[in-house]
Amino acid sequence: MRGITFTLSAACVLGIGLFAWSQLPLGMDNVSIPKSNPAPKQSVITDASSQLRLARTACTLTALDDYIETFTKEAVAKPQKALWHNLAEAHLERALQRTHLRGMAPGKPTFEKLPPDFANDLKLGLLAVGKARELGDETGELFRIEAGLMSQHITGWKSAFTWNGKISSALKQATSLIAEDPQLHVALGLRKLFAPAFLGNDPKKALEHFEFADKTAGDERPAVFAAMASLLQDKREEGVAWLERAVHKNPNNKFAKAVLARMRRGEDKPFARDVTNEELEGQ
Repeated sequence: MRGITFTLSAACVLGIGLFAWSQLPLGMDNVSIPKSNPAPKQSVITDASSQLRLARTACTLTALDDYIETFTKEAVAKPQKALWHNLAEAHLERALQRTHLRGMAPGKPTFEKLPPDFANDLKLGLLAVGKARELGDETGELFRIEAGLMSQHITGWKSAFTWNGKISSALKQATSLIAEDPQLHVALGLRKLFAPAFLGNDPKKALEHFEFADKTAGDERPAVFAAMASLLQDKREEGVAWLERAVHKNPNNKFAKAVLARMRRGEDKPFARDVTNEELEGQ
């Protein structure tokens, strides 16, 4: 389960597909955390976007498969920037869902080689970003999604050097437009949480981003990442509380439920290993 290498976004994710290697510090470390609660989203809530939220929360590939099939046909038949925007995010979410049960740790890439289905979602997602932009979408959310898709390409140092400049540029664009967006702060927190120790790993600062993002209703993934940030600071009880919050928000998040069980029984590195079939059966 690797959310927000970036998502950014971040979960079920943020599948939680993690943007670990993409989080290498590149000039985004001084973004301040707003003192007020997250501002209401200014983007129009469409039927397509609300359905995507429901599909993501189900934490299954089937739900996202059905969404992408339906709205790809609609977007091709009647191109609209909102539809292509949502499809870009849907492909990011499906890529992340493919990693939902994988363990995660600072400095550890999700894959050493991208699986074909995972890579195809990244390709189609970036194509959808391009389609939305051609139709006039220059929103901060689209830059955030683009950064998330690019960050998932990172499998090691070579790919990190290829992609990190582009990722950083997209994040800077997003920050200039939506500085108080909770999902953007998930992405910024992930940079600090998953960077290698010698490249800016900072779970304390990461937790501040996740705490801000968690103030919005609905998405459990900031709480999952906050649990990991707490554990890395030897705050196990706080980590348990964060995971309980995540599972309460979304009982479909199998990774969160499995790690919560590990935390409660005192496992040393509860986030680091993949969720097993035995653990799934126990849920």
